[in-house]
Amino acid sequence: MTHRDISATLMSQHDITSCVPCRSTILGVTVNYLVKATPTGELSTLSAEERDELMARERAVATALIGAGTIAWLWRLPDSGTSVGIWNAESPEALDASLRTLPIFRYHSIEITALTAHPAFPTPVRATAGAA
Repeated sequence: MTHRDISATLMSQHDITSCVPCRSTILGVTVNYLVKATPTGELSTLSAEERDELMARERAVATALIGAGTIAWLWRLPDSGTSVGIWNAESPEALDASLRTLPIFRYHSIEITALTAHPAFPTPVRATAGAA
């Protein structure tokens, strides 16, 4: 698989692994993924109590994924419920398994992009900036 094979793919929450090309299975390395999760209307059908309980479970699972290094970065897009994060996984199947542990997974539309190092910055910018 080449760099061109790794591309952005709009994903349904039910079909992640079949559509995400992944260099990790070839190179044996962890791949970073850009994961954009946008809530569907189904979340608004829950009662306030159900939503509060769901979000408490979501925070606990996300905190564990952050602690394990699976979620490296996480942002919220302003004025929306959409979150964007950098996730680490050994394979599309591992990413799928991690995403499915999130209690609110079924209430989101997921967009995933496999990432690879830019040829101009093969070493993380922070690592090279600290060396100067």
